[in-house]
Amino acid sequence: MISSNVRQIFLMIGLLALVGLYGCSSGGDDTPVVPDAPDTAAEFSARAWGYFETEHYDNALDDFASALVLDGGYGEAMAGQGWCRLALAISVSDATSGIGNFDQALAAGENESYVLAGLAAAQLASGGDNLALAITNAGSVLSADPGFVFEHQISFDSKDLLLIRAFAYAVVGEYALALDQADLIDDSEMDENDSSTWSVAGIAYGSFSAATLAHLHQLSEQYSG
Repeated sequence: MISSNVRQIFLMIGLLALVGLYGCSSGGDDTPVVPDAPDTAAEFSARAWGYFETEHYDNALDDFASALVLDGGYGEAMAGQGWCRLALAISVSDATSGIGNFDQALAAGENESYVLAGLAAAQLASGGDNLALAITNAGSVLSADPGFVFEHQISFDSKDLLLIRAFAYAVVGEYALALDQADLIDDSEMDENDSSTWSVAGIAYGSFSAATLAHLHQLSEQYSG
């Protein structure tokens, strides 16, 4: 068996690849083509997404905040803040702040798939009791929108949601369920009850749990957002 500490370390390493934009520095090289002088919440949010797409996450956060000054119930801006906080996160507390933003967006009626998808990613990053919620929310998006793609970060899609579920199951020690999710992306051909199948990329592992974690890590490098 793998200890809870090792699982948690594996989770955080895998998540860096999984979310793709998680932990990025702010300040992309491209200048976004967006309105120069927004004066409505919708226009500020449009410019914020332009900043987000070009990795200017601090600028995006500022514009989402400006949108909320103009309209305190603008759910899209709340969700945008959540995605920005995921992009800038370097700690569990940062990801937890993102959860708050996504929860606020849902409460404001912004219930599109991209909100639950971001919430699931933030819950995975936060760990602990939030892991079960990450599994549920990622599953809800997959059920409602099997071909999900996040329009503002198109590399984050349904495969990432499967990986969120797989990583969350692995961290709580449910390796068979983790493998079930991972195999929906790429079948490992591993059998929990057959040690001769516990190999990944030609490397044999001494336990089903270790082989499952290796498979998840490989998938996160290949497919994550």
